[in-house]
Amino acid sequence: MKKRNMYKSVGLPLSIVFAATAMISGCGASSDTASNPSATPTPAAGTPAPATPAGPAKVSMLNVYLSNTAPKMDGPIVKETERIGNAKLDITYVPFNVYNEKLNVTMTSGEMPQAIMVENPFTTTILNGVRSGMFWDLTPYLNEFPNLKSYDKQIMDNLAIDGKYYVIPRPRPLVRLATIIRKDWLDNVGLAEPKTTDEFYNVMKAFKEKDPDKNGVNDTYGLMVYENNIPTEIFAWFNAPNNWRVDKDGKFIKDVETKEYREGLTFVRKLYQEDLINKNFAIVVRNEARKDLYNNKVGFSIESIDAVVPLYYFQMEDTKNHYTMTVSPPINGKAYAATGHYGGALISKTSVKTEKDLREVLRYFNSVNSPEAKAEFVRVAQENEKKPAAEQFNLDDLKNLVTTDAVIYPLGSTDTDKMLKARMSEHAAVSIPDPSNGLISPAQTEKNEQLKTILLDARAQYIMGKIDDAGYDAAIAQWKKIGGDQVSKELSDLYKKK
Repeated sequence: MKKRNMYKSVGLPLSIVFAATAMISGCGASSDTASNPSATPTPAAGTPAPATPAGPAKVSMLNVYLSNTAPKMDGPIVKETERIGNAKLDITYVPFNVYNEKLNVTMTSGEMPQAIMVENPFTTTILNGVRSGMFWDLTPYLNEFPNLKSYDKQIMDNLAIDGKYYVIPRPRPLVRLATIIRKDWLDNVGLAEPKTTDEFYNVMKAFKEKDPDKNGVNDTYGLMVYENNIPTEIFAWFNAPNNWRVDKDGKFIKDVETKEYREGLTFVRKLYQEDLINKNFAIVVRNEARKDLYNNKVGFSIESIDAVVPLYYFQMEDTKNHYTMTVSPPINGKAYAATGHYGGALISKTSVKTEKDLREVLRYFNSVNSPEAKAEFVRVAQENEKKPAAEQFNLDDLKNLVTTDAVIYPLGSTDTDKMLKARMSEHAAVSIPDPSNGLISPAQTEKNEQLKTILLDARAQYIMGKIDDAGYDAAIAQWKKIGGDQVSKELSDLYKKK
């Protein structure tokens, strides 16, 4: 219980710790049902929704769990979800490490539960299942179930398959990456949280040159980077595209081909040349690099703030180094959006054979995403964290069961909780989507590692001054020749059909 007491002393809830542990170790349908049995019948325009049945909706489900043991059917996660969603759930729980294998076997057998939870609906297996008519197209039914239309449109679009909605989202934050800063260092050098690249650079210089830890030794630097993973957020600040940009003709342009990306890369090279980032960034492993932050060596990190802020506070117990942390607003008002989901629920046609049965299942999913249900899930999660650690359930297992965003942000009422939630919301509000989300390029699937290696190696060499602009251009040309151009063409074709 020693760590728990320490954790509470800095004002962070244990619910975030559960999340950190898991994350660090997150068009109409065809109505021609006579000639196409797999097509989804479209309700007639203006047809009122059927009367809501009395009693709990009965829903069977295949789902994953992250804990050492599966949530019990009579335990708090399932029972509270049943109460809040007015449902009786029959869940087949499968461990995370074998879930995809179990999912494939279940789909092949044809004996599926009513709902299957999938991490990635864009795998070949799932896409083939959708396109063969194995799952219900939910698009025509969304008007009957308004809470299923209330998800963030960006998240819904990221889950669309061939322009239709088959997946009920399992939401996650649209943006988690942000700039974490040693707040005590900011105070020591007399500067505020940066809002522009110039302010970011000035704070970096101060963290190197103005003895922010007050030990009288020139032994500090600005930004910690590891495993050749230059934080993508930096490129967002320069208005570079999120992975790809789509031009007016629908052509996909890779981020590295844009002048904005090169401006961001030049900025990182400047930081490297001035010793404002660690020289071993290309080879140092994550956990080794992170020691610099809680050992008074570095003041900035750009990481998943809801996971690593509590992680860093945990180090206080071992290092006896007590510090405060904050997160900057979006630099230059820019951020990159992730997909905003961890997959979601697909409704099987083999076990849900009629529209009446479908509406019964959708009644449950609609209920758990209502405003009233969200408030209840928040209350349950907050009460959970007040219990002794041994009596608490794993919040991630609740997140993986419910298709709502109620518990994906920090839930506590401390200043740190409020700051983290506010910053995540601010970044999401200005986030730039990746237009390739949900598009499966065969060339990228086949050559992804080779293509990625070319660009990563060239980026590191450019930052370290081993190649110049001409050398970087040559690497891009090689990337295009080996498969990059083909990926661009395939994505463009897919995007136009989406």
